[in-house]
Amino acid sequence: MRMSSRTAFLEQYPPPKLTVSTEKVHHKGAGVIYGTLEIENATEGELAGTISSMADFITFSPTQFLGNKVQIEYTLDLVGLSGEVTTGAVITTNGGQKTVDFHITVNPPDVLTKDDLILADLDDFATYAKTQPIAARQLFTRHDFMAWLLGMNYPNMSIYEAFAADPNKERAVDNFLVFNGKKYKAKIIPETVDLSHSIGMWEDTVTGSITLRRTTWGYAEANLQVIAGEQWFKLSKNKVVSGDFDAENGAEVHYIILPAESEGRDTAIVLVEGDKDHKIHIHATSAKPFDARLDKESFFFEDKGKLIITNNTGQDLMIDIACEPFVKFDARRYFIGKTAEIDFDIKYGSIKAASLAFKRQMYAESHIHVVAIDSGKSYGRRLPLTLWGG
Repeated sequence: MRMSSRTAFLEQYPPPKLTVSTEKVHHKGAGVIYGTLEIENATEGELAGTISSMADFITFSPTQFLGNKVQIEYTLDLVGLSGEVTTGAVITTNGGQKTVDFHITVNPPDVLTKDDLILADLDDFATYAKTQPIAARQLFTRHDFMAWLLGMNYPNMSIYEAFAADPNKERAVDNFLVFNGKKYKAKIIPETVDLSHSIGMWEDTVTGSITLRRTTWGYAEANLQVIAGEQWFKLSKNKVVSGDFDAENGAEVHYIILPAESEGRDTAIVLVEGDKDHKIHIHATSAKPFDARLDKESFFFEDKGKLIITNNTGQDLMIDIACEPFVKFDARRYFIGKTAEIDFDIKYGSIKAASLAFKRQMYAESHIHVVAIDSGKSYGRRLPLTLWGG
């Protein structure tokens, strides 16, 4: 109010006498502090006037008053202040003028968490973020947390504000703590680097898992990409996040192998993307249900032989045998345990032998076909059979 208008304002009322409840205000704390002043008229007439602050961080309500006993509320916004602060307020009335001194000691505030924990410094906040991660994320962007940092004269408020603006609060808290040297940045490293599967012919699917290890607590994410073998190898997820890791910092990612889509001997490669990419190799080999061979490399037109079978399935295996009529087995179907030697006779016949002699051909070519069948699936071996004349 300019001097001329203030003089006119004072002349409008008879001259009372101004008194104030206190002329020295002391506060110790941080953040936002509230208080009241009582302004009173000590004589006749009606008191009227204004109150104004000498500092921007002090505000009054109301700033203009009329009455012989008035309470003025004040607000001290100490955010950003530190140390000892001295300032004041001027009360101008038709009953005189007084100055009220404000002396404030700004202390770094202790952030009181939802579970009544007091955090004295960033080390305490790091421990809180480790043990109560969700609550720490909620606290991180609160006004009193910012005031707490300001009260400690934290030197990198612009960096804090940049982190706090990150919509991913888990990442924001972690980056803040890493920046301030209160933890190491977590990395995700495969514990599984090489696996092999031997797939039986009867298996429709094969399942397994790979183990990933997080190097420390806190925020961590990694994309998983199958860069080879994607036709027959499928991952249960294409990304791992912090919540996937257990108390031991391990995470399991499951996969499925589709043998029908495999070539029989394949390698899938899983790329774990991060600061440093890692590769995991998964090998799949379709195991033959059996091996078969003949006991001789060649036979005479009249001879005996053995068909030797090795069963690789670990259970009884049924096989069927197909051959030309001059090869004689006791049966066409057999149940095989671990191994078997099956006898057969060869009687090529004189007519067939004479036909070869007429062609001046001293040998004949044939084969024995061995087939295993189960649940609509089959696996066969065609064994060459060479016959020589006497």
